[in-house]
Amino acid sequence: MSTKIEQLDWRRSKVVELRVRGLSQTEIARELQVSKASISLDMQYLRSQAKENIKEYVTEHLPEQYQVCLTALDAIIKRAFDILETSPDNREKLQAMELFKDTHLVKLELLSNATTIDSALNCIRNKQSQQQQKHVDSTTITGTTNNDDNSQQTTTSGRQTIF
Repeated sequence: MSTKIEQLDWRRSKVVELRVRGLSQTEIARELQVSKASISLDMQYLRSQAKENIKEYVTEHLPEQYQVCLTALDAIIKRAFDILETSPDNREKLQAMELFKDTHLVKLELLSNATTIDSALNCIRNKQSQQQQKHVDSTTITGTTNNDDNSQQTTTSGRQTIF
């Protein structure tokens, strides 16, 4: 007999499959004969997992793949230049020149996209620090003191808000 975790995993995989087919949450709930709330929770879990997978890929795997691509492009550029310099065949030289140019353009595009990737990583880091700060702010104990006509609140982190 399958466990509840196996059943939940099966249902979530079916939710993904049905979403790919374009079904709404209501239609998926009807198809799987479960409540819409269950499907909503599944979707929330699946989104969370997808975010974690993307974050892991971007931070762990993408930098390595990026370096592999740059190294491969450098090898292609070097080989194309060698062919360009040594080939007696003008057609082969023209093809090598085309490859040389195209590879440089691809490399330039890849390097330009690095800025975009770096911006995305910074955005992720900023969102994480904002979420952590919100958590810290929500758990900070506040004290209230009166100072002349202004009421001030001081948190344990030392910030003051004047009202």
